Amino acid sequence: MASAWETALTHAFGQLLGRPLADHDATATYGAFYGGNWLYETGLDRHPGWVRREALAGQETVSHPQVLILLDGYADLVFDASGSLFEVDPADFDDGLVASVSVFAKPGIVRGADLAMLLDRHPGEPEWQLWQARIASDGTLLGALRAATAIGDSPRSLIPPSDEPDERAVLAHLEAFADPMSDELAYCPQTLNEAVVAMWEGAVDQYEITIWNLDQLTAQRATT
Repeated sequence: MASAWETALTHAFGQLLGRPLADHDATATYGAFYGGNWLYETGLDRHPGWVRREALAGQETVSHPQVLILLDGYADLVFDASGSLFEVDPADFDDGLVASVSVFAKPGIVRGADLAMLLDRHPGEPEWQLWQARIASDGTLLGALRAATAIGDSPRSLIPPSDEPDERAVLAHLEAFADPMSDELAYCPQTLNEAVVAMWEGAVDQYEITIWNLDQLTAQRATT
């Protein structure tokens, strides 16, 4: 049985998305991804911490305090490098190797877990670039939405903090994530394709946060 906190979150996010979370595939895997110019301009897209073998294997998380997000400046986001998406040059590897693990139809975008294999099978130091950093979550849609909106394990993580698992308190927190006209963090309710559940563009296009149905993402590649 869901806790009062989970129920409040589920109802509030349903209002944000304009449809109940139960309408989405409960068996699919979801992730919240952070990308955009901010990664490139700060050099975080090539930070060596992303490709530590422990990080790519999912044995440790990655955290960069200079990652920009709404909520009065910086939020302490924690990333999963193994599930993050990296761009590589297929020409740096054996023919067809990158295509066999690419997430999209265009070879070159691979998961961190697969990047580890590519790096291990390359004798030199091939170029790589972080494209989309996956914010660590449990793979559920609710978990991805919480990760994208910086909501922790209790109502005390809300802004403003709450002592009760109240849906109204969650909605107050989500007001910052609900305005499609915001210059700080604009909510994009129109999905770009079946794999996109929700998207935000922040700090005048400096970064974006996207919720993906990862099973749909894989299915699109398989049918292309």
